[in-house]
Amino acid sequence: MVLRTDTVLGIALGIMRSHPYGFLATTSSRSGPNLRLVQHLLVDDEATIWISTSPRSRKAHEIAARPTATYGVEDRAAFAYVTASGPAELVDDPTVGARLWDEDLRAFFPAGPYGGDFVLIRLRPETLEVMDFARQVHPEPYGLAPEVMTRQGPGWVLRPGDPGAGG
Repeated sequence: MVLRTDTVLGIALGIMRSHPYGFLATTSSRSGPNLRLVQHLLVDDEATIWISTSPRSRKAHEIAARPTATYGVEDRAAFAYVTASGPAELVDDPTVGARLWDEDLRAFFPAGPYGGDFVLIRLRPETLEVMDFARQVHPEPYGLAPEVMTRQGPGWVLRPGDPGAGG
């Protein structure tokens, strides 16, 4: 099956939006890669991912020092996943925080988005990898290499297959 860029992007957005938890990887100059489970608050139509954190957290310090991250989300039922990699930055704007605020976060941030201990991570991926066996987003026959999309200007393009890109 020949896939279109907008189809693969739609599948990637659908997986991320329907599964709000994923693994965020950042890099420390001392210990190398660090991976942790997080909940994203929003994935917009351009695939920008918004994650809340404390400005004192390890991930905030790592992103401030090395402004790049990778985020992965799994849809186990569909044997599907998306990874999003690219520049990440801390957004310490209470207006944006209030717009994305979820009351379920109050257990972690008792003072809410205006309390000084709440910032956002904005990950604007330059690369998306998508594999979804339920929707036939994989090489034939059931290969282990994902579809890879790269940001080009305001949109996305499918990258030609890379046989060395498999899991």
